[in-house]
Amino acid sequence: MQIDIHTHRLHPRTSLKEVLTVDAAGSNAERRIALLDGENLFKSLGIHPWSASKWNLDEFPQLKNDFLDSKVLLIGEIGLDKTCPVSLDTQKLIFNTQLDMAQQVVKPIILHVVHTMAEILESKKEHPGIPAWIIHGFRGGKQEAEQYIKKEFYLSFGAKFNPAGLKACPMDKLFLETDESDEGIGAIYERAANILECSVADLEVQIERNFCTVFRKE
Repeated sequence: MQIDIHTHRLHPRTSLKEVLTVDAAGSNAERRIALLDGENLFKSLGIHPWSASKWNLDEFPQLKNDFLDSKVLLIGEIGLDKTCPVSLDTQKLIFNTQLDMAQQVVKPIILHVVHTMAEILESKKEHPGIPAWIIHGFRGGKQEAEQYIKKEFYLSFGAKFNPAGLKACPMDKLFLETDESDEGIGAIYERAANILECSVADLEVQIERNFCTVFRKE
């Protein structure tokens, strides 16, 4: 079964697992788009760094309660972005608060990272109780991939992946995603399998194994 670990557009079908990204800065109705009634439909929920200025700390108890929803597999996308108009100090406050909550509810996180690798690596050291850290939409090359892998990150590759970065990622640390792309996850699997010189079927088996490892799901 193919898995789309990070998407903004659901294309539910029986042969696909999808994790829909929900912006916690939206309304409660949007946040609970979670009328996800298929057994293979899940969501990730979090405050994106570009939305960090819209939040204050007294709103976090409700967000933490939402994180406990059984359909929320991932906290995110969360992270840090030095190209963002929101100040880095504000981003860090919102990011670190969500990291604390992810550690408390013991759920993996999916990360938006732009020119902030050093800060993200330091954050991981400070939050050892978070079960898995996944970099979404990874476009880096071999050296950057190896730096993350050395620190036990997972890497998720989307439509614009760098072949060198993909080849540097161990198969047991790999996910694929559509993000906001119009390209279907099947096409991304095919391109990735071609680069990795394996069959699509073998890639499906490995990524499903990674999914089960991260989320403790059969």
